[in-house]
Parts: sequence; C-alpha cells; structure tokens
Amino acid sequence: MQSYRYVLCTLIGFNLLGCAHAPPANNATQVSVDGRRIIYNGALDPQANAQVASLLQQHPDIDTLVITSRGGEIGLGIGLGQLVFDHGLNVDIPDYCFSSCANYVFPAGKIKYLHRHATLGWHGGAMQEIQPETPEMARLYQAYIGPIRAKEKAFFQHIQVQPSMLTDGQKPAYAAFEHCIGWSYSREKMESYGIRNIQYRDGAWQPHSSFEGKCIFKIED
Repeated sequence: MQSYRYVLCTLIGFNLLGCAHAPPANNATQVSVDGRRIIYNGALDPQANAQVASLLQQHPDIDTLVITSRGGEIGLGIGLGQLVFDHGLNVDIPDYCFSSCANYVFPAGKIKYLHRHATLGWHGGAMQEIQPETPEMARLYQAYIGPIRAKEKAFFQHIQVQPSMLTDGQKPAYAAFEHCIGWSYSREKMESYGIRNIQYRDGAWQPHSSFEGKCIFKIED
C-alpha cells in the first residue's frame, strides 16, 4: 500500500497536515444540478458539501448524487455520506470514487449505480493504526483521531454497514500488494459488508484495476 504518510494526508487532509502534493488550488470541486441529479466532481470539499446541502433544500425532488471524486478528509466524507443517507439519495459512479468517497459516500446511497468501468477504491479509515513520521504530525493526529473515530463508528451504525471494509485490505494476507494504492471489492463481497442495492448502469461492471497510475487489487471472498 502507499506509505502511511500518504494515507494519513489523504484521509485527514493535505491542508490540515501541511502535506506535500496537495490537489492544485485551480482544480476546484464543481457542484451542479441536472434535473433530479446533483453532479459532484472533484475532491471532497467543505464548500462543495455545503452547496449540496443547500441544493437539497432548494430542490426537494432531487433523488441522485452523481459523484466523481478521489476522496478527501474523513469528516467531509462522513458529512456528505450523511446527507446522501438522510435524503434517501441514490449514488451514481460514472468514473471513479476513491478513498473517503468509497468509504462513506458510496455505501450511504439508496441505490448504488456503477457504470461499466467505474472504479471503487479503498485504502483505510479512522480505525487503522498509523505511526505519524514527525512529532508535529503526531500531535495533530492525536488531536484529530479520537473524535473522528467516534464519528465514523456512529455513521456506520446509522447506515448499517460494517466498517471493517475500510481496513480489511491491510490484512497480512494481502502483504504482496503493499505497492498498490488500494483495493476494491467484488459486488458479492460488498454485499457481505451491508453495501446492498448495487446496480450496473450498462448491464455489467468491469472496473479498472488501477487508479492514477497505481494498481488496485481486488478482494472477492
């Protein structure tokens, strides 16, 4: 798997930890409405999440969130997932949904739609053990992790999905795939965690086996 520093930065937040390789500022997340759908393109973002909440109030007939996202900070993923669940929204993945998008947004959908080559990818969550590399990162991590773990636990209890899906790919059995950016699950395996009502937009699902040039391994049983 990618280094713990990379996982820590993507799950907790590039800006919060001052990590290198943060998403460029000009690559802003875009949120729009198309009929009864909200279109969400980009990294999970507080302003984008607030815009989703506002649009749901303005357009009570909206029934689907179409999202393409590489993920973002855990709390933002839980917040968007909570909006999806509370409003009974379907979640539609036309391209990719990685990290906190796969962790919290996709499982919260009423119906989960996957296009033929849609990529889902997991690489950890709040409950995984991480050793920060510097005293400053350790200080920030310890202040952050307790409350966010409680929030994550409550969220999964609310949507009735097993949180172990966030870390099962880190088991010793998959040590040979440590060089990969993350893992995916078969439909049957996702259903075993409680992620049900998955439908294929194109009659079949043939996800890519890589994301941003890095391999994704698949867990089927």
